[in-house]
Amino acid sequence: MRSNKSGKLLSLTILFIFAFFLLSVVWTLRSDTKIARIFPLILVLILTILSFLHYAPAPKTKQQPLFVPKRFGIGISVNPNNPTGRLFWYLVFAVMTILIIVVAFSN
Repeated sequence: MRSNKSGKLLSLTILFIFAFFLLSVVWTLRSDTKIARIFPLILVLILTILSFLHYAPAPKTKQQPLFVPKRFGIGISVNPNNPTGRLFWYLVFAVMTILIIVVAFSN
């Protein structure tokens, strides 16, 4: 289990990236440049990777449940140690990467 200090640092990092995401959405609505359309997608991809790293402790030998309680805060999360959960996380990565590529090369 991670120490409380590293959990707070990770949550502050995620909060900081989320704030940049919100600002980039506002920027996207006010501007029509290609970078303004790609930037929010890149931030979502970074948030997804950070969340995956946070919720993916060392894999265990027995089957894990698909949904697990969040490590901090209220709610549940998809467990990346479950084969279906891992597939879900990989699909999110793939969709975000495809969206970034499509937006980058569209007119």
